[in-house]
Amino acid sequence: MRAQQVPEGQRVEFAAYMLRNDAQHWWQGILQLLGREAIDISWEKFSVEFYKKYFPECFRTAKELELLQLKQGNMTVSEYIRKFEELCRFSNICQGAPAAYEKWKCIKFEGGLREELLAHVGPMEIQNFVELVNKS
Repeated sequence: MRAQQVPEGQRVEFAAYMLRNDAQHWWQGILQLLGREAIDISWEKFSVEFYKKYFPECFRTAKELELLQLKQGNMTVSEYIRKFEELCRFSNICQGAPAAYEKWKCIKFEGGLREELLAHVGPMEIQNFVELVNKS
């Protein structure tokens, strides 16, 4: 969406336009159930409904547990970031407005870093995820 420079208020409409086959029929059903136009539905609501449909609860629970246990280990920082972000997409904690879970995300990410990296970034007490990633 960022690459296409889709404004926040048009993300649902853009995503709905990109849906095909079963996903398109599913979305039409959601709109009928909610009795709304796509433009009236927030991106957060769309994401929640989409994840409920296409990523069953047992899958999301497994991904959430994987996130909670994630450690950098032998991964490079880039690999760790990629895995961390992938798992965050499925986490109940990381849903909604980013400001609501930013601090938790920093604590969790930092806690999974290898000791030698944690020794450098931990004392900085960074509470902005992008800044923490850059410092790491």
